[in-house]
Amino acid sequence: MSTNHILRQPAMALALLAGLFSQAIAAADWQWTAEAEQRAQAEQLRQRAEQQLPRLNIGLPQGSAQVQLEPMFSAQAGSWPFEPFVNNGLFRAIASYQPSHPQALVISGGAITLEQLHQRVADPRIIKRYKEGYLLSYPLMIAPGGALLVHDSHLYLYTPGGTALINQGALSIRNASVESVSEGNASNTDRPFRPFIIAWAGSSTEVSDSQLSKLGYNAHLSRGLTSARSAAQPAQQTPAQVHIRDSRFDALSSVELQYAQVRIEQSQFSNQQQYGIDVQDSRLYLVHNRVQQVRNQSGIRVRGTSSGLIERNSILQTEKAGIEISDQNGDLVLADNQIGASKGNGVLLRNVGISGTSAVLLSNNLIGNNDASGVYADNLQHGYLIGNQIQGSPNYAIATLNPRDQRSELVIIGNTLSNIGNALIRTEGLQSLTLGNNDYQLGPITQSVLAGDLLPLQSLLLDATYKRGCMIQVKPASATEAGFPRNRACTKTTLSGTPGKGA
Repeated sequence: MSTNHILRQPAMALALLAGLFSQAIAAADWQWTAEAEQRAQAEQLRQRAEQQLPRLNIGLPQGSAQVQLEPMFSAQAGSWPFEPFVNNGLFRAIASYQPSHPQALVISGGAITLEQLHQRVADPRIIKRYKEGYLLSYPLMIAPGGALLVHDSHLYLYTPGGTALINQGALSIRNASVESVSEGNASNTDRPFRPFIIAWAGSSTEVSDSQLSKLGYNAHLSRGLTSARSAAQPAQQTPAQVHIRDSRFDALSSVELQYAQVRIEQSQFSNQQQYGIDVQDSRLYLVHNRVQQVRNQSGIRVRGTSSGLIERNSILQTEKAGIEISDQNGDLVLADNQIGASKGNGVLLRNVGISGTSAVLLSNNLIGNNDASGVYADNLQHGYLIGNQIQGSPNYAIATLNPRDQRSELVIIGNTLSNIGNALIRTEGLQSLTLGNNDYQLGPITQSVLAGDLLPLQSLLLDATYKRGCMIQVKPASATEAGFPRNRACTKTTLSGTPGKGA
């Protein structure tokens, strides 16, 4: 019978606690010191992540912008802003709408509003009044030093015209909406096409109190709202700045932000096709957002050299994981999020911290009712799971799979694990595990708390960590029962193939 079942029976619990009282006193100093040490290391990680948070300085140019039509070339000097879109359907859609060589509307040398743009162009084939706003039917490029202000209005992007917003300057969307329309006309292209927004490195994009709808499709840099750095841009070019707050995103392919400084606050992402938010090689701060109903992939994905905070978000009803961290380096914190009803794992960590100089912290998250495991880690180098509530997963609460010859460290303390289908914690190949102060709420009496490399040591580990209140650092892949410290009192203990130090 597991320890927590004993503790739930009052008479047996009193006897057990009376027998352990003197041991608890002897162990208290070590337990407090050890747990405080782990929590202090996690706090240092959080502070490092906070130091990497994006610090945006989004300003708008002064003066009235110049507006002109310019030809859209490919494979020529200066054509790099259009190059990625040559083969993805954009140029074919443009060609079906424009009778001659494709042209784009270019804004430079200052700022301009939609109304001013409409008056300046004075050509309904390019931009015209439409419903309560304006319909843009040509691609529009914002050059460095230029700005388009979509304020207190509605911008419709005409799908059959191959319309897109290509930003090298500043795009400001405030109290407005941007969406694609087709007016019943299909675009003449050999693959799906919908208007999109691309922000190149060096640009700034602001979306506040606004709604973006029906933008993007699953093609390179065309997935809705995207930022990127071109190989044609100088290496010292500053990242794109993207600030989203109090806004709604509906039926985009993804919000895909690469090589950027990203702040997304108090916004909603629903009915996305690929990912809700997909961040790569960026500094990020995602807070108080709601992501739900992602049809093909994960709610939030973070890749590459990325660091920052993902906290107080709600991620629900995703086809893959709620939050996916893959092939990632950089200090990253996931805190106080609600993650549930995904058809995969609640949190998926794959090849995380692969440089060995960074770590990921999962703190105080509620992870529940996902169709696989609560947290699944495949090749996690250094991580902390502290104070999370993980429940309602048919596989494992926490599962790790690591190459046995590769450095890997995981700290699991202060978590509540309940209503899990298989064992609560499974490890394979993990080199270092710190375990203690977790609340294991078992179902059937035959359910295991531990599985994988830890299974042979289950009774000894539970006796030390659950019954005696110890904080144990164990090497699961090489641990042996003979090397386990059987002391009644706790000191900082390392368990491996050879005996560690005990009290």
